[in-house]
Amino acid sequence: MKNRDSLHRLFDSWQYVMLAVAIFIAILFCCYYIVSQSRWGFYTSGGIHDVENPVFSPLKEVVTDGDKEAETKRAYLTFDDGPSGNTGEILDILDANDVKATFFVVGRGDEYYDTYRDIVGRGHTLALHSYTHDYDKIYASLDDFAEDIEELRNLLYDVTGVNCVYYRFPGGSSNTVSKVDMDTLIDYVESQGLIYYDWNALNNDAVCGSYTPEQLVDNIMKDAVCHDDVVILMHDLDARHCTVESLQMLIDELRAEGFTLLPIDENAPLVRHR
Repeated sequence: MKNRDSLHRLFDSWQYVMLAVAIFIAILFCCYYIVSQSRWGFYTSGGIHDVENPVFSPLKEVVTDGDKEAETKRAYLTFDDGPSGNTGEILDILDANDVKATFFVVGRGDEYYDTYRDIVGRGHTLALHSYTHDYDKIYASLDDFAEDIEELRNLLYDVTGVNCVYYRFPGGSSNTVSKVDMDTLIDYVESQGLIYYDWNALNNDAVCGSYTPEQLVDNIMKDAVCHDDVVILMHDLDARHCTVESLQMLIDELRAEGFTLLPIDENAPLVRHR
């Protein structure tokens, strides 16, 4: 009887030990996951950005090609989907703060030609996003993709005289809606002498239009402070004036954190999802 009681006590003790080990392993795993999220630039709040038809997918690890020994932290403000009725106000705020930014634009009618020229004339980087911003058309085939890029590239060259070399995939290079393998599209982009950029911080203005300016800035800063080189995604859209309202606050907070604000150019580090 005593032997049986001893066995029961031993068995119970062993169960407690195993439970403690399991809890310890679970805690270690959670700590590793949290640290990896912060350190290596994974996202939980971002995905394909499409105002009318948002499609979400977890983003892959953000790959940067920056100088790890750089003494200066660099932030790159980028605006997608413009020009819009808000572009002039954005440009005025940037001018008032002596900040140059990057505008990944889409194809617009001749009423916006002066705005394209204004972006260039004020010293900002004019870059390619897409002509139509219609995912179904752009990503239907390689030919459709190539046609979209060339149509926008030709338009911007004819209007501004700038041969744009920077490109951002609609939805980013991590999008999951393309019917063409993204590696094929990346190869095409690079064969045309284009350099593509994604982002490693965003305000989520395209996903939700109800954020306050303060919330938009908070969305950016939680990721920005994790990087020495941060490419920030925002949108230049008529329906997103809150982004304009948040811009001065964002500039102030980035500078308070020690960032120098720059446009994307030949000295900018590559920030890519793949």
